[in-house]
Amino acid sequence: MNLRTALCLSLIGVALLTTASFSTVTASLCQTVAVSSSYPHAVFPKQEIRVVTTVAGSCTSNGEDYFAARVDLVDNASKLILASNSTVIGYNANNFSVHVDNAASTPSTNETWSIEVDAYLIQAGGVSGKYLLNSTTIMVQVGTTPIPEFQTYNSLILCAILLVTTLTSYRVKLPKNRSR
Repeated sequence: MNLRTALCLSLIGVALLTTASFSTVTASLCQTVAVSSSYPHAVFPKQEIRVVTTVAGSCTSNGEDYFAARVDLVDNASKLILASNSTVIGYNANNFSVHVDNAASTPSTNETWSIEVDAYLIQAGGVSGKYLLNSTTIMVQVGTTPIPEFQTYNSLILCAILLVTTLTSYRVKLPKNRSR
């Protein structure tokens, strides 16, 4: 290795060490206490519904970063975002409970509609960005539920037939009592 290459590698090493020592990595110290959603369980086709999601938690907050909660509603079949909304938590996120309101239109057909509810915590001003706090799936019945068909229980019917046949074949004939 010549002197020029060694000097170049040394300068790159010093530059990397200098930038690495001055960069700070901050981690958000947030604990999700609860994420729950309130929504109608049975609706009509082409109806607008409201999904209200409550996000509660606690973050170590020094007042420098601004926090918000965002909730996305995602159609599980198409993976399209149906609605997205956020609510301000503010600079003090030590203990918070906020409601995020979303609206979506139901499908035009009768079906059991599967919606993914994704709750995020957004930290503005920090290097962290957004965190997925919780992802749950809710089911909404759109239109009428199909009437289940009558199902016969073949094994139960077979057992009943075998029981009757067995009892009939082992039946003992009683002698007739004749009186004179």
